[in-house]
Amino acid sequence: MNTGYGIHDRIFDALYSGDIIATHFPMLHRRGIPDIGVTVHSHFLTFLTTVGQSLGFSAITECPIVWAGDYSKLGDVRADSVWFDRESLNPKVVIEFERFERGDEGKLRQKVENLAIASLASPTLDLALLIYWVRSGSAPRSMESIVDVYRNGFRRRGHDVSPATVPLMIVKCVMRPTSDGNSFLLGEFLRDQRNEQLLMGRV
Repeated sequence: MNTGYGIHDRIFDALYSGDIIATHFPMLHRRGIPDIGVTVHSHFLTFLTTVGQSLGFSAITECPIVWAGDYSKLGDVRADSVWFDRESLNPKVVIEFERFERGDEGKLRQKVENLAIASLASPTLDLALLIYWVRSGSAPRSMESIVDVYRNGFRRRGHDVSPATVPLMIVKCVMRPTSDGNSFLLGEFLRDQRNEQLLMGRV
């Protein structure tokens, strides 16, 4: 399986097509899911695992980067979803999924930092993916300032962390309320190619 070429498009096509959601997660298109606790997070982490498996990976949810080595000094290094090659068993795709509300830029930035650490600790990785979900009509003021740490590095726990070493794909997941306002339906996935192109000049 050639995971390096076209992996961005293969993953986004699988997200955008809606086939997996229609087959395995119909509540995201019909009844909706309540925004209670980690309900949205749990549904989408399961969805991402299913997408990874459908693309031929061994996909693991909430996976610690146990091979982090020296990077473990930066704290608990884990990702919401890690996809492994089924033959070599090497990690190929690492994903963070996070909710965004107004003022959550710092929370998204920490997720991007986690992806950067995972990329540095995983020389076999082909892609890091940030998916952030928003209510219809809302969005971060500037994703460029959030992803800046990925291309320029950052400091954590008194240690300098180098710029990331693999491409980062950024996807916005738009959720829209049901007619009664008590639950959310999946609206659409939107790819942030502008910031991806900026990052590609440095990683």
